[in-house]
Amino acid sequence: MWSELLRDDLRNTRRNTLWWALGLALYVALTWAFYPTVRDNPDIAQFAQRLPEALREAFGMQDFVSPGGYAWARMFSLLLPITLIIYAVRAGTRAIAGDEEQGRLELLLAQPVTRGELLLGRALSLAVSLVVLGLTVFVVTLLGARLVAAELDLARLALASVQVTLLAWALGALALAVGTGTGRPGLASGLTFAFTLGAYLVHSLSPQVEALKSLRTVSPFWYAIGESPFRGEVNVTNAFVLLLAGTLVVLLAVPAFLRRDIGR
Repeated sequence: MWSELLRDDLRNTRRNTLWWALGLALYVALTWAFYPTVRDNPDIAQFAQRLPEALREAFGMQDFVSPGGYAWARMFSLLLPITLIIYAVRAGTRAIAGDEEQGRLELLLAQPVTRGELLLGRALSLAVSLVVLGLTVFVVTLLGARLVAAELDLARLALASVQVTLLAWALGALALAVGTGTGRPGLASGLTFAFTLGAYLVHSLSPQVEALKSLRTVSPFWYAIGESPFRGEVNVTNAFVLLLAGTLVVLLAVPAFLRRDIGR
């Protein structure tokens, strides 16, 4: 039954997901359109190098001219993950708490479906939608780079795309779990966005604030954008951490959902 719920939710959300994919594709394409100007202008590289080290590290601008460095600084270190997070949190909030607020959840559970199957179907729907957006980012980034004669390592680009997608999965799963456990979409989105902001501030300020350095690895942003996959060795450990974190959060929501009175 969960597979039918998955197909139904994907069918209901496909138009919204495709519009988001189109928006991401346009952003990535426009970003690559400016790359020849950056590559061919030494003043831009010199300006980036004159920035304080902590600022360059916070915004991923250690290398702003190479294809990988440009992609990381302009897309993967901030704007792409934030965009994907917004999509994931909205979708996670809507998944169950949104249906409950609008009175549809009771009708769903009146069918021959368990609460566990419903939660599984909605969690997988969120995951599949994020995979679609992550693949969009990967494909359009690769095509855009080739159109401006920029060489990107395929494995490193794939890892960067996977990490920002799994960051969105972890935070979208948190919104889904809070909404499932409380039945309150406003609370789910508010708490998740508050956590996201706090986690990002810890990550971005830790290079400058000594007291935050020990907390850096607690932030999910550290595992997604703490180190650029376009530099150094390719390491998939961080991606597994984010995948596991999101999955565990969803599983932790199961007991609360099973014993909660719906619609109260």
